[in-house]
Amino acid sequence: MTGNTKETLLFWLAILSGISSIAGFFVALSSDQSKVVIVLIAIIVFLVALLLSVWYAIHKIVHKEFDREYIKLSFFTKCEYINQNHIIYDGYRLIQSKRAFLPSIKWAFKWSGSKQPIISSTLQDCDGKIIENTSNDYDHVVLKFKKALSYNESAVVHFHANMDDVDNTAQPYLDVKIEEPISVVDFRVILAYKDDRFSERAQFMRKPINSGIPTDYQILETVSFNSHSKSYEYVLTNPEVGYFYRLQWVK
Repeated sequence: MTGNTKETLLFWLAILSGISSIAGFFVALSSDQSKVVIVLIAIIVFLVALLLSVWYAIHKIVHKEFDREYIKLSFFTKCEYINQNHIIYDGYRLIQSKRAFLPSIKWAFKWSGSKQPIISSTLQDCDGKIIENTSNDYDHVVLKFKKALSYNESAVVHFHANMDDVDNTAQPYLDVKIEEPISVVDFRVILAYKDDRFSERAQFMRKPINSGIPTDYQILETVSFNSHSKSYEYVLTNPEVGYFYRLQWVK
């Protein structure tokens, strides 16, 4: 909150205090109960109007400073193949609210399989309803907080997807879109069905968000397969904004 805003709030509180004192003085002198009631109602109406004005002023200031409802501080994403067709995905985001009142968020996702996943959350309320193709070909679900977040309050958000790649059309990669600074993104892929001989390296790559070419990815490095945990893992710290980052492997 800016210094000018604080001064304005203190000014209105001082006015309120003065009006309340004056009203109390007249009420004390008055023996007419109807006048007392009228003065009390006037005070209550003034209080409500003042509180609404303060809330609106804070709301406008917050919206002016941040065009997003929240910022992402870190992101942990895990994709586990139970077998070649049954996939479990979990995403955890640490977010910080940039609204005075944030009751829910939309979690956008893109699944390349033909059968829609079953969505849930262990931390938020989720009815599992998928709203399709809302923007840039992304679907989304609404995750509702048990208690609405206030301005600058942080919370971990959980997205769980149970996916059935029944016709084997899902593509073997994890994508993360970086539109704002974030401290860390953790990619983890578990291929539980692979045998001990599997050793193919995954590719870590990126492409500009504004690129409309699906194959416009630049390989940054390769990632080894851990045969003991049967997984790939890549930790991306302070990634450059404006890119899709992808971990891609062999099915």
